[in-house]
Amino acid sequence: MKPVIKSLRTTALACASLLAASLFSTTTLAQTTPATLPSSFMGTYQLTYASGSPSSPIANNTKLQLVLAPGGVMCVAGYNLTNPFQKSGNTLETFWTEPKSGISLAVVNLNGNFHEINVLSGSTFVGQMTGSKISTATSCTGTPVTPAAPVVDPAKIEQVFTQAQQKLAQYFPSTGASATQKNGDYTYRFYQGTGIYLAINNGEVYVMGGAFGNTPIKQGPLETILSELTKMQVSIPAIPSGDAKLVITGRVGTSGINVDIGAITLDNVPMVAGNDVDSVKKAVEDQYKTAGITGNIAVTLISSSSTQTVFNIKFNGVINQSGFTMTQNYDITYTYTKK
Repeated sequence: MKPVIKSLRTTALACASLLAASLFSTTTLAQTTPATLPSSFMGTYQLTYASGSPSSPIANNTKLQLVLAPGGVMCVAGYNLTNPFQKSGNTLETFWTEPKSGISLAVVNLNGNFHEINVLSGSTFVGQMTGSKISTATSCTGTPVTPAAPVVDPAKIEQVFTQAQQKLAQYFPSTGASATQKNGDYTYRFYQGTGIYLAINNGEVYVMGGAFGNTPIKQGPLETILSELTKMQVSIPAIPSGDAKLVITGRVGTSGINVDIGAITLDNVPMVAGNDVDSVKKAVEDQYKTAGITGNIAVTLISSSSTQTVFNIKFNGVINQSGFTMTQNYDITYTYTKK
């Protein structure tokens, strides 16, 4: 039994590493859609900033007025932000992003009354504004500002492509990737294997094609995306050969944003029997501990026969890699099919 369990655990370790890469990609590749605030949210708010991290752009206990106006306008400190959006699967928050700094303001809770405004630098929480509406006035002295296009180091653009191909190969496989090309203000590579474009325009990173549709979707400032990619650690152990195929499917959630990870297929792996549930759980827990992933893991046997074994793995916890921390949950199915 020991050789079988060893093979099973090695396979599970590899699967856990693949899932870790998918988990981090839910932040880096979050899909967005235009948003509209409920009319009840329109008005002027008196807010106080708190919970600021050392990297926060605002000092703790700063008091300010903020206006939410029709047409998707947020006015803060005389500055207008426009084009609000929601992240796929997250119906609780609407985001505005200041394009030059990459700072985002997220209004919460859209399913009820106004609760707070979270402040993020890229995908990292740096502080929070709390308070209440003081009037229904929606006038603001600020005017929309178009910041000057940032000067982008071409070497950092190439680093984004290289890091994406190394850390998120399920989206950007190096095999079949085009050379770096230009189209107007876009610098991009096309990945034939997935049909996805990865592009940079005026210091912002975009994806388009394949699972992301036919419209460029902004992911965030180049510096932020490059930092997140650099922090990712993806180490996939060698898997012993076997006579089964493993398919991993399911959904992954990041701070309320839930996305399908798409099918991850590993061929020629050892077949797993239904009585090895404990070994699967132990292998996954060991790998996640090594990767800085902590939380509750539940492994359930869905079905087992001489030709197919199906496990369900649920996780709810926190991922911390190189100082990059996220709350995560997922519901994943492992399907082993004997050839």
